[in-house]
Amino acid sequence: MNIGFVVHDYDVREGHGRYSVELVNRISNNHDVTLYVLNLHNEPPSNVQVVRVPAVRRPSYATILSFPRAFAKVRREHDLVHTQGWNTANADIATAHICLAAWRSASRHAPASAGLAEKFLGKYIESREGVFYRSAVRHIIAPSRHVEEDLRRHYGTAKDITVIPHSFPDFEPIPSRATARAELKLPEKPFMALYAGDARKGLDVALRAIARVSDIHLVVVSRSHIRTYKNLAADLGVEDRTHWIPGMPTLQPAYAAADVLLHPTVYDAFGLVVAEAMRYGLPVVVSNEAGVSELLEDGRSAWIVRPRDPEDSAQALTALAENAELRRKFAAESKRAADQRSWDDVAAETVAIYEKVLATG
Repeated sequence: MNIGFVVHDYDVREGHGRYSVELVNRISNNHDVTLYVLNLHNEPPSNVQVVRVPAVRRPSYATILSFPRAFAKVRREHDLVHTQGWNTANADIATAHICLAAWRSASRHAPASAGLAEKFLGKYIESREGVFYRSAVRHIIAPSRHVEEDLRRHYGTAKDITVIPHSFPDFEPIPSRATARAELKLPEKPFMALYAGDARKGLDVALRAIARVSDIHLVVVSRSHIRTYKNLAADLGVEDRTHWIPGMPTLQPAYAAADVLLHPTVYDAFGLVVAEAMRYGLPVVVSNEAGVSELLEDGRSAWIVRPRDPEDSAQALTALAENAELRRKFAAESKRAADQRSWDDVAAETVAIYEKVLATG
């Protein structure tokens, strides 16, 4: 097959970027792949042709709006085109890494504003994404049933949708707990929960959960604007137990430093931060709004909580902090669950969709 693979960012540090890197690395072993990309942060295999898409680089909504037209200028002929979300006027296959309508609805009550671009352009981009998923793509891949249901509920798409969950990453050695805490300038002794990612997904809930427990610290790793959340931490009286770290090249030191991942997200198409934490044997507290929760067993491989309920998260943290045996059980089951699915599985299931779409003309 000759495949056009379209993505904004070819970058393992981002969710859709990690997916793209892992798939292109594998699919290009047996098929001709042309990678259409705006930002190339990782080198693709040498046999992959790279075509740079001349879209606007910043801000993000400008990229989203300019990318389809820019892609049309450089698009070549392929057996099929696989795009990551709404990046084209039409495509054979699209992986829905987000349902923007669902995310905008879920994040509406976050303490921090989403910014002017969201206020003025969010609804328009949401409507364009809806048109794309209803009428401009032949087959949709969703990383979870959550996303499939959101696309049908919010956009009314009747297209074929196949759920192909993402994988858990390969294991790589990480520092010891003591080394990681020293590297990140964190206190050596207290029990620590880690919150990583977009603050609007649930950092306010994480802070309110920490406020309900004693002697538990929270490490926050986020590229979001966090002034509002720092103010909330001060108002809740947990300023001295909250440690703020800006975006990192890799989260491995943070996973090593923490005792548990706290991810009470209001929306996640999948939740690769949860998958990564589990691969490293970190017990996870995750909301049922994360797509990855569909692969987990509550009370065995994860503690699954309600997304907007800080008391629920606080109870989970208290139980894990007070019970080392429970933490060991969760860590072991996390690793076991992570072993059940690989990126080879994702690639094979994706190629099967390619073949199905080609067979139907």
